[in-house]
Amino acid sequence: MSGATTELSRASLIPDEVVDNEESKVCLLCLFVHMLSYGGGILNVDCLYEWIYGLPRGGLPYYLNSPENGMILRKKICEMYGAADFVLVPTFKTYVDVMKFVDGVKNRKESDKSPRRPLTALTSPGNVYRYVFIPCNKAAHALRKRFGLRPQTYDDLNEGIFPLDGKPCVAGSDRFPVLESRAHPFSVSVFADKVYATRRRKPLTDQWRALVRRIVDQWQQQLVRPPQWFVDEPKLGDDDSELSATEATGYCPLPQNNTVDPKPFMFVNVEGDNCSEHHSKKVGSWIDIVDPNAPDPNAPLPSEEEYSKTTTVRTKQSLQRSPLKLRRSHRLRAKACPYASASPDRCPYPPSPPRRVASALRYRDILRNPPAWVKRNGEFPTPTFSSNDWAYFSHRIALNAPATT
Repeated sequence: MSGATTELSRASLIPDEVVDNEESKVCLLCLFVHMLSYGGGILNVDCLYEWIYGLPRGGLPYYLNSPENGMILRKKICEMYGAADFVLVPTFKTYVDVMKFVDGVKNRKESDKSPRRPLTALTSPGNVYRYVFIPCNKAAHALRKRFGLRPQTYDDLNEGIFPLDGKPCVAGSDRFPVLESRAHPFSVSVFADKVYATRRRKPLTDQWRALVRRIVDQWQQQLVRPPQWFVDEPKLGDDDSELSATEATGYCPLPQNNTVDPKPFMFVNVEGDNCSEHHSKKVGSWIDIVDPNAPDPNAPLPSEEEYSKTTTVRTKQSLQRSPLKLRRSHRLRAKACPYASASPDRCPYPPSPPRRVASALRYRDILRNPPAWVKRNGEFPTPTFSSNDWAYFSHRIALNAPATT
């Protein structure tokens, strides 16, 4: 609106108040029920939203935290928007596009598993949506004059025809300006419907009020039902495997009990010698135990003359053992000489029998054998992504890949 790039704020249009993964319940703004009856069974609200919005199964929590579910404005303007000093509603043309989008998921047969249009199918070439700016008080009128918002075009007004009844729109409908935003019409309509629920009805603005109500009714009044095959699909993240201790150390993508805002890092203080539960403190505790003035255990053996002259009795621990004749077993050689030479002639053989358990250090060719989440529609990140998953998702590389020569 103002072209500012600093001191911006984001207004969440559909707040993710409750997201319970175990019970598959989602409490959303303006919903008065959590569960809907469906074919003798139970249809989760999140499943209904995901089907209409064009999201994959289990993708609703990611949409609620995406840029499409937020209105980013200057801080003071954002406070005015949150206080309903002005309302943003879809234009007539945007409403027509939204209903065409919804028609693609209506009355879908159980045998029809064709892909739906994605959530971003309604965007313009500039990845923005057009909304009508309707001021509600003097401050909003002054805001409109200050920034000189552009007027509606003939296409925005649907060529002067009201979409619901096909009659000419009310005179004066073109006096409201247009604002472009990246927020999705579904989220903007939910927020506008909440504002209009507390406003008095007016003939001019009731046109957009009716359009917003018709959009929200698609899921609140159960006008669209997803097929059973979509309801039974596994959610995003169901096929994720747990991270090993080595992979999970050092970073925490998302806490388990809070899928939105990561908690700050916790610094653990270990008192005394109790370091069994905090492996990161073991090295510091070991350094405190070592005596810096202790004799070098790797010192060479003294000669017979020096040994006869000295009166110092050396303990068995300080004397270097004579080299043993090693067997050909590589395992015994590794135990006797744990510190190999700087340039070994060849790599040691793996332990026998080979271990079949998952190893964090074992290399996996992620380019030839990609993870399971790549095959899903949209390749949405999951809350339990590992560092290798993020590297493959962002740059199509593997972190622990062997160096190429």
